[in-house]
Amino acid sequence: MYLRTIIFSLSEEKEKKGSSSKKDTEGMLVLTCSSKLASLRRLLTHSFPESLKVCGALHHVIEKNPFRLQVLVDQWPDFTSVICRPPLEEMTDPSDPYTNTYFLFSKDPQGLRQFLQDPETVNWKQELQIQGCQPALTGVLHEVSSKHGSQMHTTSNLLYMRDRMESEDLENMSNISSDELQFTPLQTHEASYVNEQWLFGKNEHSLHFVERCIQTFPSIGVRKKGVDQPIAWATSEHSVEIRMGYTLPAYRNLGLSSIILFKISAISDNRGFPMYAHTTPDNKASQAVLHKTGFQQTGRWVQWNFQSKSLKGKY
Repeated sequence: MYLRTIIFSLSEEKEKKGSSSKKDTEGMLVLTCSSKLASLRRLLTHSFPESLKVCGALHHVIEKNPFRLQVLVDQWPDFTSVICRPPLEEMTDPSDPYTNTYFLFSKDPQGLRQFLQDPETVNWKQELQIQGCQPALTGVLHEVSSKHGSQMHTTSNLLYMRDRMESEDLENMSNISSDELQFTPLQTHEASYVNEQWLFGKNEHSLHFVERCIQTFPSIGVRKKGVDQPIAWATSEHSVEIRMGYTLPAYRNLGLSSIILFKISAISDNRGFPMYAHTTPDNKASQAVLHKTGFQQTGRWVQWNFQSKSLKGKY
């Protein structure tokens, strides 16, 4: 029997203050109460780095929620599993895994099965991706998705995180200047440059996602007089992760990646966001840049991609 979805608004919580705890234990919850969301974010910080993806998404949800993400828990207040995802009714294109993205954290892999099997939690009929920092969840995800006729592909990369910036970091960043270069946010029309160099991009759905990220979240582009496109860049996304970094080959080994990472990290730090990124195990250059800018390898970043067998070959 599938779990029942209960949506609590802030006003409902006030009206049902005396009975909400009993109802919270009966089924999956979509949290909308600001105080509950703040409490959840605070609790998730104690589970870093495993909870980074969900906690990062929560920061945007609490601020302005530009991607209109929903926050789902298996129970409250003693939750064991959390998912952040768009409303199911907004995931209208079954072939678009960039929109159909779920961020997952669980303290109970065994109990996670029931949570994931609820059709109000995950729409397994679509092409989708789930991101998290817990490789141990791979077995459960494969088991559940297989029951729903989905094929799973797993990407596991190195996860890097850094602590809050110190005054010394900010001093070093303020001394970075160049008469020839400008460091400014990316523009929407530059999304095609980012998309073409992004390992997870190079298609129309990813281009739309990159455009939304540039329009909405912090980004840095390095510009040089006489060059039409940015020569280096990085942006962030709806889980506050720093992503899509790239430097044109002709401008590598000049320290541009380190400067970009410092600048975009300072923006995240100023807003109270966790600062984290990932890179492939064989990308030694990116690993060196991350270490140079104060990031430490702290675990694994995982993306699980799913495609329904009924959709295979249709798109």
